[in-house]
Amino acid sequence: MARFFLFGVLLVSLVSCGGGKGEEQAPPPPPVEVLTVREQPVIPRFEYVGRVEATDEYKVRPRVEGYIQSRHFTEGDTVQKGQLLFEIDPKPFIAVLENQRANLSQAQSALRVAERNYRRGLQLVDQGAISQVQMDELTGTFEEAQSQVQAMRANVDKAELDLSYTEIYAPLTGLIGRTDYTEGSLVGPATDPLATIVKMDPIYVLFEVPEDRLYSVRVAEGQRRQEGLAPVQLDVRIEQPDGTFYPYRGVIVFVDNQIDPNTGSVAVRARFPNPQQLLVQGQYARVSIRVFTGEEAIKPLVPQSAVMEDMQGRYVYVLGEGNVALKRYLELGQREGELWAVEDGIKAGETVIVNGLQRVVADKPVTPQNTPRNPYDQAVPPEPPSPDQNGMSDDADGERRRDTGEFDDSK
Repeated sequence: MARFFLFGVLLVSLVSCGGGKGEEQAPPPPPVEVLTVREQPVIPRFEYVGRVEATDEYKVRPRVEGYIQSRHFTEGDTVQKGQLLFEIDPKPFIAVLENQRANLSQAQSALRVAERNYRRGLQLVDQGAISQVQMDELTGTFEEAQSQVQAMRANVDKAELDLSYTEIYAPLTGLIGRTDYTEGSLVGPATDPLATIVKMDPIYVLFEVPEDRLYSVRVAEGQRRQEGLAPVQLDVRIEQPDGTFYPYRGVIVFVDNQIDPNTGSVAVRARFPNPQQLLVQGQYARVSIRVFTGEEAIKPLVPQSAVMEDMQGRYVYVLGEGNVALKRYLELGQREGELWAVEDGIKAGETVIVNGLQRVVADKPVTPQNTPRNPYDQAVPPEPPSPDQNGMSDDADGERRRDTGEFDDSK
């Protein structure tokens, strides 16, 4: 019996020890980084893709035919207004000019003879020494000589003009492109342009605005005028590929007077300073227009790193009671740097998860930790441009034009 009792005690001990090792403890909630949502004024910003255009473009063409004698510029350099570009061999034109001057001198001599005969005939016809018929012949000869002198003088003027055209000067300051014509090339008015000069400072950016957006602009401006409200202020900028803004603000200088029936949009042109020639003709540019109305909406902003997306839309994880991660779908507006403006779905003061999202399970607790990087510290609301930098231009009748401002069909 003692043996059986000892065996039972040992069996119970073994079963008890084995059961303790089989129990699994629940893992702790996963650690995540969180951030409290803030709000700030959100300035409407509208973006369009445009193309850079030179303010002026001049195609250098010869006005006379001849052989290029010399070239006085380097391709790709900036040429100044009045700078000599090409010189066509002037010798043939000098010869023509000398010949025309000789013809003019000959015609002037004939005119002097005809004039003396004419004046002498006036005296003789009064005395009856010559007939009226002879006097008419002398008058005709004198008038013909006058016309011949005028014709020869016109030929001289043309020859001088053609000679002046052998020197081709730059009509404006700008960048000159490459040329296919070297010294000794035969050129003339019918040949292709010798080179192209483009004025790069200031420079234009042409973009298109949908017609419905243009209509809403007209209506909103009319209402503001009726209510006596101050006009909107525009901040016209170019967003560069690295996310920063071009250092100079622009101004809207042109809105087309007709809508393209193929695209349903209207052409708009903005002018930008370009002293360093960072903008080059033909390149694409993303135009960003902020509209300051004086009544900017205050909206919450969430970090873009906190936003996820599934088939139902974009969402964030909000920290609820007991540190439970709650899935919240949002209606998002425009982006502000690393933040996203929220139209609906969240309020300022709520806490969202910004890092460690791959470990989060909806409706399960998490271990919140403060994130070391706070994008709100860099979120400074933009200031409206000063009056002299406002992105508007003057109309031809002298009134301020504000048919630009709220252009947008995308965020």
